[in-house]
Amino acid sequence: MKIWGISDTHFQHGQVDSMSNYGEVWVHHTEKIIENWKEVVSGEDLVLIGGDIVWSTRLDQALTDIRMIDRLPGKMKIIIQGNHDCWWQEYESVCGAMPETIVALEGNAVKLEGQVICGTRGWISPNDPDFEVLDRNTFDREMVLLRNALDAAVKLDPVDGIHLLMHFPPFTTNGYRTPFFDRILEYPVITCTYGHFHVKKEWDALPKGMIEGITFHLTSTDYLENKPVLIWQG
Repeated sequence: MKIWGISDTHFQHGQVDSMSNYGEVWVHHTEKIIENWKEVVSGEDLVLIGGDIVWSTRLDQALTDIRMIDRLPGKMKIIIQGNHDCWWQEYESVCGAMPETIVALEGNAVKLEGQVICGTRGWISPNDPDFEVLDRNTFDREMVLLRNALDAAVKLDPVDGIHLLMHFPPFTTNGYRTPFFDRILEYPVITCTYGHFHVKKEWDALPKGMIEGITFHLTSTDYLENKPVLIWQG
């Protein structure tokens, strides 16, 4: 069994391919993701989808693409909210609407195929140069949700360690560690996936790979050229 990761898919619930305005990688990107997904993901695998999943303001609209994800290979898909997932309002409503193969996480954890996965959105941190006063409340809330997620993961007996799914990275836009990173180090996390960023200079600045015993993966679909990345293999 393998665990794959991808984020920032920005599916458009059957609408015009407007993402193509952002570069060649976004031209027909939905079709590219589907093709690449089918090439690498097997029916026994897990897929972590790190937010900014669908351009929509309503859950009923988002379900068009959520059902498409449900039909793709993979025993289970685990999703979290990104800052552009405006359709994700009440967590209970989101969970109740998910198809059988999709689990939504928001400050909690799940154990699937013996692997413990937890997740929360994260947010921009006070030591980030782009942080503003209005970010404080959301940052504080997400720090609590991260703690809740990791505590929940520990209770599930993560024999192999914890896989943490975030949208915002635990790093600043210029690559420095944030309070999220410090909190993660308190737990037996072995992988951490994050997305959110779409600019090459930011990609280059963000830490990736093994750091303090944790493997960090940037999973933005444009960074990955629309192909899920291998996170873990049993």
